[in-house]
Amino acid sequence: MFPETTISYFLGCKLCGILAMLMVYFCSGIPTAETLLHQKRLTAEESSAYNALANITYIDPISQRLESRPASDIGKFGLHSRIGIAGGKLLHLRRRNSVMDYHGCSTDVDRSRIPQGEPWIALVRRGRCRFRVKVRNAVTVLGASGVVVYNNINERDLVLMTHSVPGAVSIFIDKLDGEFLASLVDNGVHVTMTIYPPPRHLSQPHSIQHNFKSNKRLVPEIVELQKSSALSTAVNVALVVTCTIYVTIAVLFH
Repeated sequence: MFPETTISYFLGCKLCGILAMLMVYFCSGIPTAETLLHQKRLTAEESSAYNALANITYIDPISQRLESRPASDIGKFGLHSRIGIAGGKLLHLRRRNSVMDYHGCSTDVDRSRIPQGEPWIALVRRGRCRFRVKVRNAVTVLGASGVVVYNNINERDLVLMTHSVPGAVSIFIDKLDGEFLASLVDNGVHVTMTIYPPPRHLSQPHSIQHNFKSNKRLVPEIVELQKSSALSTAVNVALVVTCTIYVTIAVLFH
């Protein structure tokens, strides 16, 4: 009923669909190195290397007294964060024409609130987009001197953020601390925040990745994560190439 070429072409497309589904299965089953690092659980000793200190100052809206929260381990530096000092007025970034979107996934914000000619810190909520998007939007596009991402769920362990924005200071804090700071800023309280690493890191203005290189136990794990990421990419490419070759042969030679 149908020409042989048409049947071969149909079978080729069908196989192409099967290969596409296999590609999705393999690629979703093999997480990238970034995802694996994001999910990594650190020991107490390793985790302490990522500690971020912060000093917070504001005028209490009720007592009108100057309140200063002393330096404390408020959060964790991200994997690619610059270990250094960043400070300024704290801004809770809200998407324009949106009441509850504080995720920092868009640069369409009310820029009139951003201080001109002085440093400021972006406060954004976890979720809706990757950490690298939040950090890039705040630092590269909007000009923040640092980024604070607060959790959107109650959990004990703080997330080790990953992003690809060189030189950016970024930290992750828990939900309770983040919502406290957000409530102050949203109610018009002028909050000043200074982020800095523990004193032992102040003389080392490098990325936190340096800590991996100096930890012999972690080096093999990083290599395995990179291999998993490379394997995922190789499977993807191999399946696409196979699908293309099969369909081409079916069309040209049948």
